[in-house]
Amino acid sequence: MKDISVISYFISFSIFSQCMKVIGIVAGPRRTGSTARLVEEILAGAKGSGHETHVFYMGEMDIKPLEADEHDYVYPDDDFTKLMPHLESMDALVLGSPIYYDHVSARAKILIDRLYYYSTSHGAEYRKLIKDGIKFIGVLSCGWDNPNVYGEVVTWLEERMSHYWNMEPVGSVKAYGTGSKPASQNKELLKKARALGESLV
Repeated sequence: MKDISVISYFISFSIFSQCMKVIGIVAGPRRTGSTARLVEEILAGAKGSGHETHVFYMGEMDIKPLEADEHDYVYPDDDFTKLMPHLESMDALVLGSPIYYDHVSARAKILIDRLYYYSTSHGAEYRKLIKDGIKFIGVLSCGWDNPNVYGEVVTWLEERMSHYWNMEPVGSVKAYGTGSKPASQNKELLKKARALGESLV
């Protein structure tokens, strides 16, 4: 009986130790849009695999661009502070953006610029505030009905995250033609997104 209790303890500890904190950030204007739906589906897959998940909608947050004085960058006092505790404790980041004029949205770019706070350029002590090897998943959506577009934006996003913050890209989801067929109606794409979340380890 005692042996069974010990085995159960180690099984429970093993399961608990594998739990990841997965953060989803939707850098689009709508909570109900295609970008949001795909980010949420990835998080649902991660949650179903036993991970802790949190989602943030930048369209409902006040996150300003970086400012500067004559000496250095100035970090606005805004809703980015709500993200910081999660960024500093996350194991995986899912960043979703619609494509506007052939690239990520202004909200996505502002978020990336604000991550300068955690860059080596800001200081080694700041860079250490988020861990190396964070899993990264990029989500992009566009209205253009062409499956072969914007692969370079996926690459750009992954390379920024891996180069500046040592994240590990583990997959991406790209939705196209969402103007006529929203992601919520694309069962195959939703299945891919959920499977990507389930695969996080």
